[in-house]
Amino acid sequence: MTPATARGSERRTVPQARRLALGVLLLAALAATSPVLAIDVGATAPDFSLPALGKDARVQLATLRGKVVLVDFWASWCGPCREAMPQYQKMYADGHDGFEIVAVNVDEDVGDAKKFLAEHPVTFTVALDPAGDVPKSFGLVGMPTSYLLDRNGVVRLRYQGFRAQDLDALRKQIHELSGAAPHA
Repeated sequence: MTPATARGSERRTVPQARRLALGVLLLAALAATSPVLAIDVGATAPDFSLPALGKDARVQLATLRGKVVLVDFWASWCGPCREAMPQYQKMYADGHDGFEIVAVNVDEDVGDAKKFLAEHPVTFTVALDPAGDVPKSFGLVGMPTSYLLDRNGVVRLRYQGFRAQDLDALRKQIHELSGAAPHA
């Protein structure tokens, strides 16, 4: 092997060694943290208590037992949330007895949430969680993520991301769980 070949080989192995070291560090960091699993269909949703936006009150999930609840996690910087919020507002405005939406905002600055809602107004409850504790308890891995809970707080549907084609299945499940006749 010539000296030039040896240097070229050495140059290729240094970046590989750096990537390997970075990978080992990342794996060690992940192993050091306790794993949080996403709340899955069939599990009871964790209770939470958060301040409600625009109200001097708190939103506590447990107080909504007896109702069908859509818990939606969103942020102002979330592109799909811009499409989802108006659709959820339309669904909520259809008015189903025993159905509530709780939209949990995770923006660090409440001003960002207010600006977003000025552009996409809603009449359902918006809760504020700038620390992001509630999404962690649900094991979220992306925004938006929505959970449809039955009257006992059990997850019946979970959607990660937003796809308009999922709305019909969501509406159908809301009607079935709430005992209401489907709206067209």
